[in-house]
Amino acid sequence: MGMPPGFLVHFIVGGTQKGGTSALARFLAQHPEICFSKHKETHFFDRPDFPEQASFDELNTQYVRKFPKDWAGKIVGEATPVSMYLPGVAERIQAYNPAMKWVLLLRHPVERAVSHYSMERARGYERLPLPMALRAERFRLWYDRGWMAWRTSLRHHSYLDRGRYSGQIERLWRLFGREQVLVLTSDQLRDRHTETLQAVYGFLGLQDSGIFAEPEAVFVTEMKAALDEKTRAWMLRRLRPEVDRLEAMLGVSLESWRR
Repeated sequence: MGMPPGFLVHFIVGGTQKGGTSALARFLAQHPEICFSKHKETHFFDRPDFPEQASFDELNTQYVRKFPKDWAGKIVGEATPVSMYLPGVAERIQAYNPAMKWVLLLRHPVERAVSHYSMERARGYERLPLPMALRAERFRLWYDRGWMAWRTSLRHHSYLDRGRYSGQIERLWRLFGREQVLVLTSDQLRDRHTETLQAVYGFLGLQDSGIFAEPEAVFVTEMKAALDEKTRAWMLRRLRPEVDRLEAMLGVSLESWRR
């Protein structure tokens, strides 16, 4: 069957993993003018066998299968948080749709790292204790640099590195322009639920649907490893320059991220 006319993905919830993107995806999927992917994360552009030479029509014929059939006349979106982080993925998305809008949901980088570690432990992809895993991270990432396989440290062991948001945001600004990137924090979604969803709807050019359910359900399946004060202080020291840089870039206060 040929490609249905007019299909195009308009926005991606691109970051960050363990930042509340599952909750945001659930909320957005309730809007009557949004068609959200069948499964939250399509992993369409970051898959290891991505067809780099495929034409737009060839890509779109594959991409449309990830979405419900009632996409016509709606804003189409999905949420694959790793799209913001993995090298080369944003460039693939820019080639597909230069007008793609990005909704970024950022979380306190220490809390995000600990949640990420806990998830990898539960899945069996991490055996080191948290302090050792954090200290081994840069060597793991160096060893796996440029490797886009499913089982790579870039995906599984990038605990601190994914919390270095500034470079990831600057890459999106360079490729898509600042006006196509909305940066929010998971605290905003949790604490100012209605206001935050209104900001997302406005960014996407949608009317307020009046659907603002489940304001408390941001980290529904949260698991956290024990974090001693010494390790937390070490993480905060490592991430302090990043927090300072991000604060200056975005023009917002991130003082709570320094604690």
